[in-house]
Amino acid sequence: MADDIHTIIAKAIKRADWTIFNENYTKQAASVIKAVNKAGWGIVPLEPDAEMLKDGREQIEIGRHKPSEVAKAVYTAMVKAGRL
Repeated sequence: MADDIHTIIAKAIKRADWTIFNENYTKQAASVIKAVNKAGWGIVPLEPDAEMLKDGREQIEIGRHKPSEVAKAVYTAMVKAGRL
């Protein structure tokens, strides 16, 4: 990730709508979300919903796994489910 999240958002807004009047904020928001996701970031809720919890639980396998591997799999599944 070359740019920090602030730079990614600023660039996305600038690319989306550079008119001086009658800015399209919906277009700008869509551009920001697309740029953030493309850069490997995600916008997710602070609290997981039922689908996120379900996807996270499904990543937990019985057996010998490093805790960091389990945590990564659960986190990735939950973020993917909650991502805009």
